[in-house]
Amino acid sequence: MSFISSIRYIKPDEHRAFVAERLKALKKQLDDEIRDQTSDNSLRLATWNIMHFSDGGAYDRTTESLLYIAEIIDHFDLVAIQEVNHDLKRFELLMQRYLGGDWDYILTDASGNRERLAFVYRKAKVRFLREAGEIVLPEGQEIVAPDQEDATRKLQFARTPFAVTFQAGWFRFKLCTVHIYYGKSGDNSPEMEQRRSEIEKIAVFLANVQKTEKRSSGTDANMILLGDFNIISPKHKTMQALLDAGFKTTGGIENAATSLSGKHHYDQIVFKLAERRVKLGASGVLDIFKSVYRSEDAKHYATKSGIKKVSHGRDDNPRTEEKAIDYFRQYYRKHQLSDHNLLWCEVKTDFSGHYLDAVAAGQDPRSM
Repeated sequence: MSFISSIRYIKPDEHRAFVAERLKALKKQLDDEIRDQTSDNSLRLATWNIMHFSDGGAYDRTTESLLYIAEIIDHFDLVAIQEVNHDLKRFELLMQRYLGGDWDYILTDASGNRERLAFVYRKAKVRFLREAGEIVLPEGQEIVAPDQEDATRKLQFARTPFAVTFQAGWFRFKLCTVHIYYGKSGDNSPEMEQRRSEIEKIAVFLANVQKTEKRSSGTDANMILLGDFNIISPKHKTMQALLDAGFKTTGGIENAATSLSGKHHYDQIVFKLAERRVKLGASGVLDIFKSVYRSEDAKHYATKSGIKKVSHGRDDNPRTEEKAIDYFRQYYRKHQLSDHNLLWCEVKTDFSGHYLDAVAAGQDPRSM
């Protein structure tokens, strides 16, 4: 469970009471949409781009937002987080004070745009198998520069993908998270081609790793690739780059948009599983503003939470109530939570019934 005692520091009293009600509503939403739809014996896996997390300034998370972020994470077992900033103060505070000793994390150093990639996991459900690495493409497999001036220039990923081997229940798997290059979004722009190429390269790289591990060790190499791919739509060439490498998604998230506008499918969870006993369960997108920082709460934040007092523009004058309402809806709530909804999937990791059935039938369970 998440730790909520920091709520006592929220001021003024009226806003503290309001946050308590919103946190209760968030807990109910998460219980209804996640806990009640999945099994405690399964792995609850998620990916979430938490916008400029620990970036300070306008993105400096308050006690209120850390309570909400912790509560959301605590309803899963393993969460890939993108856009963790080089400054880890708020991230470490989240892990130590709001999630606590039941949780651990692995993260990268800061790469492109001073961003880190992170995995946070519940230690009672997920085991880190001591294998982790940032992915650098081998010579000859690099991304070809999409510009016209030098078409032979070779690139690595704008933000280095991160792969870690975990085990949950009977299920051993390699989990890779990405934050793919964005650039300009014009369909025929060089930046879009670089975006598509990055997606293709990481998918093909992992597919080849799976083949190599199968040949060298004879073990089932299960690959899960997830994160912020900046994919346009399920039918777009950016998504096709994943599917062409043999990765598949699952019904509940196949056509799910994760941008707040509901127009873009930036985030994805895709699977290339060698283990035939693995089954996928429920999946979906969590609407992060359904219970907290709701649009209808704008007037409360403009009058009771203090954001009206923050200077606006280049002068030091407080915002008017109207401008504070607009600031809350357009900027504040995204800076406190994110500009991405969370994407999640249930992975059924208890193979004991299958194993016992094979033994009872006089068969080798490893061959089933």
